[in-house]
Amino acid sequence: DFQLETIHMKHKDMQDVLGGLGLAALGVFAAVYAQRYEFGDLNRMGAGYFPVTLGVLLTVLGLMIAVPAFFRSGPAIQVKWKTFALVMASIVAFALTLKVLGLILATMLSVVLATLADNDTRWKGRLMIAVGVAAVTYLVFGLGLSMILPIWPWSP
Repeated sequence: DFQLETIHMKHKDMQDVLGGLGLAALGVFAAVYAQRYEFGDLNRMGAGYFPVTLGVLLTVLGLMIAVPAFFRSGPAIQVKWKTFALVMASIVAFALTLKVLGLILATMLSVVLATLADNDTRWKGRLMIAVGVAAVTYLVFGLGLSMILPIWPWSP
């Protein structure tokens, strides 16, 4: 029975089914969570208008990916645990070091950890990517959005 179910699952395009359902779930969450804010109308949008609209669109797009994928075949899903662990570690490292190291260094640390998952990228490339992502992060969040974040470890 288990073997038959495994064979049946391999014939579905499970990557797109799961990816589409994940997008749809994220969309539903955003639309439901945003209900706590005033919605408004098209002429006078409230704080909840954009997240609800975006959530609904994301749900529809996710279903447009998942439903057709259920009816076509695709490759079996192969989880790359090293990649998963390194990307999760980079997110946790960013969260734990943002206040201590500041935005620039925490971003660079996170990017270096995430790029360790790619065996083709050398250290020079990792450092160049880290500097580039940190610069864009600073420009967007520090300067563009004026978010109150420590930029360096010595920043207030």
